Amino acid sequence: MKNILSILLTILLSSLLFACSSEGVKATFIGTIEEMNGDSALVYVDEGDILSSGKSVYVDLSVNSEATFEVGDKIKVGYDGTVRETSPLGIDTLSVLLVE
Repeated sequence: MKNILSILLTILLSSLLFACSSEGVKATFIGTIEEMNGDSALVYVDEGDILSSGKSVYVDLSVNSEATFEVGDKIKVGYDGTVRETSPLGIDTLSVLLVE
């Protein structure tokens, strides 16, 4: 019973944190972390409109200091809608959540 309550509380807090931190988010995508360098990650885009610009993007993971990210994690990234057409793509990361 304690485990179920802990899981529900974690989900609730994560949702609340995302709602508070997603101010200004105009676009999102889902991707998989391929490489990490400190608080930055190279992410392969699995789905989202950003695919029309490219398949890999640098993401700033420090916007979610509550989560621990690893190579291979699937994440949902929120950004301001602007994509810098570099290789890999560049964005202004506003939110990052682990996807289960």
